[in-house]
Amino acid sequence: MIVSREQLIDELRKKIHLARARVYQVGQPTPLQSMVVEGLSSPVWVKREDLGPIKAYKWRGAFNAMASLSQEQLAKGIVAASAGNHAQGIALAARRLSVKARIYMPKPTPRVKRKAVIEHGGDQVKIELVGDSFSEAQDAALQDAARSGATFIAPYDSMEVMAGQGTLADEIFTSGEGPFDRVYVAIGGGGMAAAVAVLLKSSWPEVEIIGVEGEDQASMLAAFDQGQPTALSYVDVFCDGTAVTKVGDLTYALCRELLDDIVTVSNKEVSSAIKVHWDGLRVIPEPSGAMSLAGYLKHVRENKVSDREKVLTILCGANMDFAKLTDISRLAGISKPEHRSWRFSIPDYQGSLVELLSDLPDEINITDLQYGRISGEYQEPVLTLDLPEGGEKEFSQWLEAQQTPWVDVTGDSEIHYRVIPYTPSLFVAALFVEVEFPERAGALLDFLREVSPIASLCYFNYSYSGERVGRALLGLDFLSQENLEKHLGPILESGGTTLRSIRRVNL
Repeated sequence: MIVSREQLIDELRKKIHLARARVYQVGQPTPLQSMVVEGLSSPVWVKREDLGPIKAYKWRGAFNAMASLSQEQLAKGIVAASAGNHAQGIALAARRLSVKARIYMPKPTPRVKRKAVIEHGGDQVKIELVGDSFSEAQDAALQDAARSGATFIAPYDSMEVMAGQGTLADEIFTSGEGPFDRVYVAIGGGGMAAAVAVLLKSSWPEVEIIGVEGEDQASMLAAFDQGQPTALSYVDVFCDGTAVTKVGDLTYALCRELLDDIVTVSNKEVSSAIKVHWDGLRVIPEPSGAMSLAGYLKHVRENKVSDREKVLTILCGANMDFAKLTDISRLAGISKPEHRSWRFSIPDYQGSLVELLSDLPDEINITDLQYGRISGEYQEPVLTLDLPEGGEKEFSQWLEAQQTPWVDVTGDSEIHYRVIPYTPSLFVAALFVEVEFPERAGALLDFLREVSPIASLCYFNYSYSGERVGRALLGLDFLSQENLEKHLGPILESGGTTLRSIRRVNL
């Protein structure tokens, strides 16, 4: 029987209302919070799905789908495939319903998500690590279901799963904070986006639902372009919770009918949105969890939406390995429009880098400096700079006045990965030191001015960390070994008048 999109919408709407009787057996409604964002005229509303029982929204769909099964189906067990959060939802439901579940996960799944699956499911779950992608894990799970007779619980392309996810939209409607002009929702396979659109558009016909995808994982946008779900040849996994190669048939049909737009965002924009969540709510989402806010902020920057509209974003998850914060912090630091990187070619003589830094306008902050002495007539330090609002004109004038060549290298791979070449054979008597200095304009430069008469800078590795102190690894090349030995003691004892600490490093 051919089912129309209107029938699908009506069926899902009914199933969402039925799901309310099930999902709250294992979790409570999550709140909406308003968040002030610097530079915006109106606050942004955030649906806090990170406060659910698995720190993400996926518990809703997983439990609703499993609680809808017959006792005979449950007795045969459950299989599922997931990159993390759906697996935790399955595990939570398995323990609550006393059902055995085998969960197939890609081998690179973050440890924090694998550990959480065991914590939620206990002896009721078994993890099978298969392949390098979600698609490979899902293929293995489907084969298991066909072989064993267990029920496969899809992560998104299921009416019961979507109905469970839709309960978060029902909470939005009943919160009393609406109606909203726009709602931004992250898209992986499209289940949450479809359910949110069905429920909210039936409640607030004028609301616009905007889907948000990662630039290199936009499987729903590809389906829109091709007129059907289409497998991507490559999927970036920085936002691992939404890294889906191909959307589902059901989710495609519903999203095609109901979404007003899809916006794609970069990993840098997502990382900046994570920082905005931290600044506004003191919460750190996983990358996929910050995707909806990243989409809204991009639309604001592109003047595609007024920041005076009442906007809701969905913070859909906060399960992330702590180690990933390093990459997020770095990306967030260079993703602002005012943060740019330039490579300068300066003459190779003692004090030339200090001269370049000394000439910078006072209002401009150095957020990253990469330099290593190499062979040649010129040296090529890279500066990443934070330009203050309204300071672009003054900086442009300073840039044009430089007597040495420069080139904009913002976003280049070697800058992103901090590749700093240097030639040790050029060093005469090198001293490498770790320095700690007050994170204020001019502190480190004052130290360099003090040592420049006796040593030249041969290496410089500094990146702003957001702390009250800055830390850098410096290489100081003295004119001779005797000169090094003469000044080593005083330098290490005092570090000049500006440093908090200085420590010798053996490389």
